[in-house]
Amino acid sequence: MKRLLCAFGVAALLPISAFAQSTPASPQRHLVYSFTWGLSNDTQVHTSGMDNEMSGGGIGGTSDSASGMADFSGGTSDKGTITVDVVREQTDTGLVVSVSEQGQETRKAPPATCVVYSDTTIVCDPNKVVHMEELTLLRFLGSHFVDPNQLDAKGHWRVERDGPISSVADYTISKNAAGVMTIDEVRVVKETGAHQRTTNINATVGYDAVKTLPTSISEFTIERSEQGEQYNTVKSQTVLQLQSDSLAAAKN
Repeated sequence: MKRLLCAFGVAALLPISAFAQSTPASPQRHLVYSFTWGLSNDTQVHTSGMDNEMSGGGIGGTSDSASGMADFSGGTSDKGTITVDVVREQTDTGLVVSVSEQGQETRKAPPATCVVYSDTTIVCDPNKVVHMEELTLLRFLGSHFVDPNQLDAKGHWRVERDGPISSVADYTISKNAAGVMTIDEVRVVKETGAHQRTTNINATVGYDAVKTLPTSISEFTIERSEQGEQYNTVKSQTVLQLQSDSLAAAKN
């Protein structure tokens, strides 16, 4: 099973036929999370000292003739819910899920089948849209995301991957009250080649080790990339909060 890195998380794509036989009529567990998401984008273009009219400063950007840079910025945001239906756990411990998003504005996506692993690898149907905030949630849904065998004496573990897109993620359990945890994530994702990109991610995860799922996630990312004489900075913030868990409701 191939696994490829994506910008903010780890995702892989499999043929649609790989998912077609794996989704039963009814899920084992139904999860609903509320989300808020915001993104800002800033692009700087080297203009060799051309004036505002030539550099594009008059169409929503600002330019500095002395430095020879034109600056353009923008942003967007949304809020709503993300729904996850847990289908089954595979023999390789991958968790088969169906994820969908219902934003109030533009962040909407129909159900997509994905497989989630404990090392935060995500395998998704290549023919479906899965937004970054959905991936943020899915990363922490692996059945064995918190593995006591991987922890050091300070409650820390690391996940590293090499390749054209590499990543280093450090996880630390900063609080633990009978399995109700606060986990801090510091992750760096780097893409080399013609389009160089570095993404720094900081997240705080509320995690219930007994229920094996995140109860809250607050993630902040800064992605910096350059191509030729264009430099781009994208900042995003995602906040997720568990609203309902059918498995917990069934036990009450």
